[in-house]
Amino acid sequence: MAHLEETELQQINEKRLVYALPTMRKARVQKNLCYKTVEDIDLLLDIYTPPDHQTTTPLPAVIFLHGDGPDDYLKTIKDSGQFVSWGQLITTLGFIAVTAHHRGTAGLHNIAGVANDIDDLITYVREHSRATGIDADNLCLWTFSAGAPFGFRAALHETPPFIRSLISYYGLTELAPYYHGIYDAQADNDDTLSPPPYLTESELAEFSAIELLQRSMGNIPPLFIARAGLDNARLNQSLDRFVAAALAENAPVTIMNHPDGQHGFDILDNNARSIEIIRATLEFLQEHLVQ
Repeated sequence: MAHLEETELQQINEKRLVYALPTMRKARVQKNLCYKTVEDIDLLLDIYTPPDHQTTTPLPAVIFLHGDGPDDYLKTIKDSGQFVSWGQLITTLGFIAVTAHHRGTAGLHNIAGVANDIDDLITYVREHSRATGIDADNLCLWTFSAGAPFGFRAALHETPPFIRSLISYYGLTELAPYYHGIYDAQADNDDTLSPPPYLTESELAEFSAIELLQRSMGNIPPLFIARAGLDNARLNQSLDRFVAAALAENAPVTIMNHPDGQHGFDILDNNARSIEIIRATLEFLQEHLVQ
């Protein structure tokens, strides 16, 4: 949620995961498949597969959903060290990984567009599953940061049975804190921001993980939540509210807190707790995606 300079973004984009396995770089990758064209922009995805995978044997897949930002930055985010190394690492489990880019929210003015992009991404993955060797009915969504409200919506709205699990790393669980994080700066006469959007109650509810959880009637996939203790206070407050609601609903939720973790701890904090959380996430995937 914090503003980063271009040089800082470039340095972060070069960082790979703090955890690695020797065989992960053997993964095969199909790059730059166009899953959608909108506003003359091609939205692209990459597919990482185990080196010996035959498409006649469908494998479970993890679809990674990145966070928010300017469109010029997001269009190359799937090529960042973070997502390349996650894609490679997932293949060591015998699974397929899908990394992609979608449009940004433009300061929450384009939340419907982002939601549609993610819906279309999932549809493309399922409709092309025979050609890619993906098991269309055995998918995990993995969300990050301000992309989490859209990931929760995709997984919990009408709880599609083909979404077998949802993972969220340092993720917002509702739009209101993000709105205030962006636009409270206008109170300091920051005239560089566009006028704030008007978000209706129904829009806020559609992208509220708590609302979606409570409407699901208990029919939700297993959830894995990784929290960064040093993260933005508004973000963690929204995440903590969701965790409390999930426990109150007796939802199948696994929670791991990184007390000294930064936003992006999987690439920024090379320590035992980061590695422990990554390993636990991989074990969660093995438990809930293996057929």
